[in-house]
Amino acid sequence: MKFRVHLIAASLLMVIAIWLSSGTMYPYAATWAFPIVSKSCGYLFNIDHGAYRAAFDMLDGAPRAAWEWSVVLRRILYPLVAFPFMKAAGFLVGGFIASAAINVAALVALAIFVRRRWGERAALVALWLLATYPGVTYWGALPYATATIVPASLGSFMLLTRLDEQANVRSVVGNTLAMSVLFTAYDLLPLFGTAVILLLLRRRRWRDLPIAAACLVSAPVIVSLTLAAVARVPWSNANTSYYGAMLSAYLHHPPIGAWLREVIGFPFVLAQVFVFSNLVFLPLLFLIVLAIVRARLSPVEGALFVAVGLVFTFNNLAPLTPETADMHGASMARIYQPLGAALIIYVARVIAAPDTLDLAKARFLKAVLALALAANASVAFGPIARVPWAGRVYQAFYRHSFFDTMDVNLAQHGRRPLWFCR
Repeated sequence: MKFRVHLIAASLLMVIAIWLSSGTMYPYAATWAFPIVSKSCGYLFNIDHGAYRAAFDMLDGAPRAAWEWSVVLRRILYPLVAFPFMKAAGFLVGGFIASAAINVAALVALAIFVRRRWGERAALVALWLLATYPGVTYWGALPYATATIVPASLGSFMLLTRLDEQANVRSVVGNTLAMSVLFTAYDLLPLFGTAVILLLLRRRRWRDLPIAAACLVSAPVIVSLTLAAVARVPWSNANTSYYGAMLSAYLHHPPIGAWLREVIGFPFVLAQVFVFSNLVFLPLLFLIVLAIVRARLSPVEGALFVAVGLVFTFNNLAPLTPETADMHGASMARIYQPLGAALIIYVARVIAAPDTLDLAKARFLKAVLALALAANASVAFGPIARVPWAGRVYQAFYRHSFFDTMDVNLAQHGRRPLWFCR
C-alpha cells in the first residue's frame, strides 16, 4: 500500500509539473530568444514546432508540400502513438495528453523495474528522482518526439539490463529488437547501441554480437526504407548528416598542432557537459553518493557511461569545421541526457542498499537526497514559481540563447499553462 501511495502521488506531481511547463511556459520555447507566439492563446513554441507538426500532417494525409521539408519525419514512433489523441483533441492538446501519458508510463515502469531488482526503498528513491526531474518538464508537455527522450532512455536502459541478465539468443533478439523500436522515437542508437556492443564484449558473448547489431539497426532501417519508398523522404538531412561530417573532418584533419589547440579545453567541456546534460542537481547528487559510498557502477551502468563518453569524445575531438561546430563544446549538453537513466538507478540502488553505511553517512545521504529532490523540483516548477535560477539551468542544458531569456519571455508573454488563454 505504501508503494502504491507513493506511485500515485509521484505520478500526480509529474503530471502537474508537466502541465505547469506548458502554454507560455514550455522551457524548450521560453528559453529561445525568438519564440513563435500562437495567435489564439499567445502560447510560445520553439522554432522546431513546424517540423514536428509536419510529422502529424504526413500521417493525417496532408498534401506533400505541408510536410516533405521536415527533418524529423524518421522519429515516427511518437507521432504514431500520439496520432489518435491528436485526431481527437487537436495537435496541441492531444499531443500534451500523449506526452504526459508516455512519461507517467515510464515512471511506473521504472518503479516496478527497480523494485523487483533492488527492493521497495530503492524504487521509492528512483520514483521521486524521476518525478521531480526537470529533464522531464523540459520536453514533457510538448507535442514533439522530444517528449520521448527520457521515457525511451529509461526503456532502453531496462532492456539493456534484461539483455545482461538473460544470456540466450532469444533474449538478445527480443531485447535488441525492442530497443530498435525505441530508436525510432528519438536518435538514441549511437548511445545505447554502443552500450549493447560494449556489454556483450565485456561478457565475451561473441556469437551474440552480429545478432544484436543487426537487430539494433532493424527498425530505423525499416522506417527509412518505408519513408523513402512510400513518401519519397530523402535518406539524408541536416539532422542525419552530423556524424558523416565529423567522420569527414577526421579524415581531412588540419595539422596536428592546430588540431590540438582546438581541443585543449576538452577536460573542462567534459565536466560542463556531465553536469549540464542532466540539469545540474542529479549529476551532483550522483558524484556525492559515489564519493561517500564508493560503490562500483554495475556492468550495465558502466557500459552506458563508456558509450556516452565515446560518443562525446568522437564529437568533441573532431576537427572544427562549420559542419561540426554545433557538436563541439557544452552548448548541446542535452545530447547526452540519456546518461540520466544510469544516474537515477545508481543513486537509487546505492542509497537504499541495506547495511552498507554507518548511521552518520546514511543520515547525511538522506539529507543530500532531500536537498537534491527540492533543487530539482525548484527547476521543474521554476517557470510558474519564478525561481530565479530555473532559466539558467534550462539554458545550460541547451544553450541556444541568453541565460535570462526565459525570464524575459515570461515577463513579456505571461505565465499561462495550457487551457489558459490570454
